[in-house]
Amino acid sequence: MGTRSLTKVISTYNDKPITCMYRQYDGYLEGHGADLAEWLEKFTVVNGIQMSETRKIANGMDCLAAQMFAEFKDGAGGIYCYPPDSSDCGEEFLYEISEKEGGLIIKATDVWAEVVIFEGSPTELLTKMKIGAKNAEINK
Repeated sequence: MGTRSLTKVISTYNDKPITCMYRQYDGYLEGHGADLAEWLEKFTVVNGIQMSETRKIANGMDCLAAQMFAEFKDGAGGIYCYPPDSSDCGEEFLYEISEKEGGLIIKATDVWAEVVIFEGSPTELLTKMKIGAKNAEINK
């Protein structure tokens, strides 16, 4: 049995989900959360594309949502496109990606425990994962 998760990209304009990605397995923070953070850390969200652009960009959150599916979907199964307002799909974790003051924010909720387990930038999540792994090694 997999650890299911939903990932929603939130609109900057109305704070509502643009899309919802269902992941069948590895939905926990150290799995899908880390995968999302590694992917998102490279992005800058812009409003309009410059021909001289050299950064990894998304032209708004709609563009980021489309790129998310292109990144994570690699064949049949595993990743599915669900309606934006989806819930109660057997998910253990919910990830919400939003933009605040030009930076991307990941909010991770443990749906079963009904508690937010992380909220911050992709870099902050990756740092948390590294510290957690280091502490686990020390406590062996």
